[in-house]
Amino acid sequence: MRKLILFLSAVATGLFLTSCLKTGDSNFSGQREFFYITQLEGTQVAHNGGFAMTSNEIKTKEPDRWYRISWSWSTENGMASTNVHNAMITEIEQIPFGTYLQQEAPLEPMTSFLNFNMVEGLPISASFGDFLIIQYEWNKKEGETVQAKLYGNTDQPGASDTYTLELRLEKSGTSTETSGKTVEGFAAFGMGSLRNLISFNGQDFKDIQLKFNYYKGNSGQLTSVTHSVRVYKN
Repeated sequence: MRKLILFLSAVATGLFLTSCLKTGDSNFSGQREFFYITQLEGTQVAHNGGFAMTSNEIKTKEPDRWYRISWSWSTENGMASTNVHNAMITEIEQIPFGTYLQQEAPLEPMTSFLNFNMVEGLPISASFGDFLIIQYEWNKKEGETVQAKLYGNTDQPGASDTYTLELRLEKSGTSTETSGKTVEGFAAFGMGSLRNLISFNGQDFKDIQLKFNYYKGNSGQLTSVTHSVRVYKN
């Protein structure tokens, strides 16, 4: 376990706890932080590459998924095994799946984003399920839901370092109000097929640029933003 956690810590460069550690004690906590739940040496744990924990709540959740967790740990909680903390969980929320399609986006625009951002610091790595997580806002009316979809054409000549993706919100349901409200959403995209397109040239990882095209605002203006992400070979 110790070797695996240290390895994941090296994998998740830039992914650190935003936790509180008071000098002289052993109390950690975090609010709505990103953790990946999976099985490690027979125990279901939540980890982020630098900290691993378990609890009754964690053990009952679907594995190999990303979650936002509010948690705390102190010396009196002890350890489940080497480097796995017995944590107290106050909130745990599963990140919904998005859909990644290696094809051209449809011509017709879909629901506009009010805001969009890629969650920084999460590498695309098999150790974390090859997921890319986005955060967005949209105008939700009662009775409506959306599905986040990401389109990427596999035929991108010369795109060894930059890949252009089109982000869409596909709306379903029938609205029962006229104005709606701004709501926040998250989506986790499985990007293993993108990782397979990358030439690592004998290196363990590669830093690439992802250019996201998406429709923003009430006018549905086409907007682009580029984010850097580290992709690991395995």
